[in-house]
Amino acid sequence: MAAPAASVNSRQTANRIGRIMAVPEVADAAEPADNAGMRSPAWSSLAVLLLLVGPAGATGEITVWRCTDAGGRVTLQDQPCPAGQAADARQMVRPQDPPPRPPAPQPPPAPAPQPPPEEPYYAWAPPPIYQCTDFDGAVRYSEDYDPNYRCVPLAVLGYDVAGTPAAGACRWVRESCLRLDDEAACAQFKAKLKQARSDALHAFSDTAAYRRSEVERLQRIVNESCR
Repeated sequence: MAAPAASVNSRQTANRIGRIMAVPEVADAAEPADNAGMRSPAWSSLAVLLLLVGPAGATGEITVWRCTDAGGRVTLQDQPCPAGQAADARQMVRPQDPPPRPPAPQPPPAPAPQPPPEEPYYAWAPPPIYQCTDFDGAVRYSEDYDPNYRCVPLAVLGYDVAGTPAAGACRWVRESCLRLDDEAACAQFKAKLKQARSDALHAFSDTAAYRRSEVERLQRIVNESCR
């Protein structure tokens, strides 16, 4: 009677698995001395078997059977040997992949170069400018040292001259003029430039040329000394 198809397929599959896992035939099992000397090639195939029985990342131990059939053919497998075959079982540590190598430390990024702080550059100091204060406290600014003189009545200065011939007399006094430092001078030149632009914008034809030249002069002072 013919064997069922499922049984034939199972035997064919088992034969294919046996051929894959089989190592080259060693000496006849009936020759103990020769067979003992050929153990190394069989056990050297363990690496292949270990790769077949499970992922390398798994942990623990596995049992490997060295099976020798009646014809002396040696196979290594992770299942017990079939009945009638000589079996030699060994415990093996399942191979593991080494831990991933830590990434090499990266040097910190170099800081972006920063431009040097811009320092104001002045071709030269601004021209002198003076703050002049008169006797009454009024303040004016002048590019020339020209304290104004005026005759102030003695009574204004605190003298008691009422009913005397000196009642109408006066005394000459002059303004107090002090030179400003460079920072204060630049502030005044910028203010004068602003006023000069306004004057040039509203100048009549007979003064327009002078107003424009005054704007150019003051603009040059600010550009060269007051940036």
